[in-house]
Amino acid sequence: EQLSTSRDWAVWVPDYLESYPVDALRYVLAATMPETSDSDFTWRDYVRRNNNELVGTFGNLVHRVLTFLQRNFNGVAPTLDPDERGKELLARAEAALEEAKTELSAVRFRSGLAVAMALAQDANRYLDERAPWRTVHEDRTETERTLGVVLSVISTLKTLFYPFVPFSAQKLHELLGLDGEVRD
Repeated sequence: EQLSTSRDWAVWVPDYLESYPVDALRYVLAATMPETSDSDFTWRDYVRRNNNELVGTFGNLVHRVLTFLQRNFNGVAPTLDPDERGKELLARAEAALEEAKTELSAVRFRSGLAVAMALAQDANRYLDERAPWRTVHEDRTETERTLGVVLSVISTLKTLFYPFVPFSAQKLHELLGLDGEVRD
C-alpha cells in the first residue's frame, strides 16, 4: 500500500527508532529523499541500500582495513609515502571534500552522499588492486604504503559521511584513535 500520513499509513520515526539504528535510516533517507520530485520509500529498498551500500561498501572497507591492520601491524598505522596510484587516490579524497561541501551547501544531499559513496568505492577498488593480504607476505613495505593510503581515505570518508551517519562516523573517529568530535 502507498504510504500516506493523512491515512495514518506511514513509517513513523519514533516507532522506527525503537527497533532500528538511526544512522541506517538517515543514510537511506538522504539517498532517496525528494529534492526535486517525489520519491518512494520501500522496506526492500531500505534493506538493499543499507546492506549493499552502507554496510557492503563503506562498512566493509573499514572493517577489512582495521581488522587487517590489527592482525598484521598490532593496530599501528604505517606512515610511508604513497606511490603514484596512492597519491591519485589521496588527491581524489581531497577533491571529494570540496565537492561534497559544494553539494551540501546547495542542499543537494543525495549528490553529497554520492560523492562520499564514490570515494568509498574508489578506496575499495584500490585496496583490491593492491591486495595487502597477499603483499604482506611478499613485500611488507608495499603493504604499509597501501594501508597508509587507505587509512587516510577512511579518515576522509568519516568526515564525508558524518552529515549522514553521525553516530557511526564518530565511532569510526574513535576507532582511528582520534580525539574530540568529527564535526570539529
